Amino acid sequence: MISEHQFATHYSSAWHGITPLADGFWTVENLIVDRIAPPLAPKAPKGMRAVVNETAFRAFCSLHSKPKPVNRSNVLTAIDEQLPESITYVGRFSSAPPLIPKDVDHECRKEAGNLVLRLLHYFRGIEPTTLRPRFSGCGLISECEGDLIEGSCLYEVKAGDRAFRVVDLRQLLTYTALAYAKGTLSFQDIGLYNPRTGVAWRKSLEEVSHSLSGLRLNDTLSALVEQFSGASASR
Repeated sequence: MISEHQFATHYSSAWHGITPLADGFWTVENLIVDRIAPPLAPKAPKGMRAVVNETAFRAFCSLHSKPKPVNRSNVLTAIDEQLPESITYVGRFSSAPPLIPKDVDHECRKEAGNLVLRLLHYFRGIEPTTLRPRFSGCGLISECEGDLIEGSCLYEVKAGDRAFRVVDLRQLLTYTALAYAKGTLSFQDIGLYNPRTGVAWRKSLEEVSHSLSGLRLNDTLSALVEQFSGASASR
């Protein structure tokens, strides 16, 4: 079994076969993303960014359903509460020496707070929202978790200091195909939001499917599910 990230990142031959037009499509789409806010000035060391980003998203989830507006004191409290679990989670994927909460200084907490406030501003909870939706595994793909579904759109939050990548699109399509395989596809759009760079992108799944493969959405998703279910998907 592999993760959705591994499938999106490493199985290039499968993706090129199903979505042969993806690279060209994504080159153009990155030029027309929506500018929501100016980029945030970095405050934390780059080596702390994974912990800052994970803590910010967890704090956002804990505050999303609470009465608005949320003040900065509430945000900082949520960050302190989420920090230990975030450090543990990030540490599972890092070979660096383990951190403890006191290693995360005021500048790191301040940067995390800024990310939380931007997330709360963009995802206001006006439409029905499912935080951290679960997707059942299928074939070689393990059960996994997305970021959120707001209204009719599945969003993935990317808080790196970079432009969106085609692998981000593939990750969203992997979640979509998993939902399709189980008959639980409840959204019609997919989107990306980066609170650090201040940009967002959103498109209908039908439009994305036609742009990537020239096929109807059901045909594209069926091809992905078939790839998941294959005894040995080719990389």
